[in-house]
Amino acid sequence: MQIILGIIFVVILAILLSQSQLLSARGKTIVFTIFMMILAAAILYEFTFSKIEQQNRTLINAFNQNKTLICNDAVVTQESYNLERGTHSFMAKPEKKELIGTIYSIEDCKIKE
Repeated sequence: MQIILGIIFVVILAILLSQSQLLSARGKTIVFTIFMMILAAAILYEFTFSKIEQQNRTLINAFNQNKTLICNDAVVTQESYNLERGTHSFMAKPEKKELIGTIYSIEDCKIKE
């Protein structure tokens, strides 16, 4: 959907620039080039963010399915850790005295093979 909106925005910008009498041909080219660079950066950011979110969803699903995760060489399971959804991190359960204060960010984790 964002791609379609981006294309529509480019078409509207092109129409406005072609009808504008205020800018020279060189000025229109510069404005259009800057806009395209901003659009390319936004698309790259969205692609990267989507990829990270998909990886996080995969890890959360594995954790919820009672699979073992490895976070910074530590074993993370539902038995010992809780998933904090707001921060996307794993916090040690209070009853696990040896792990108190241990927190792992989801970015530091992978599914144990």
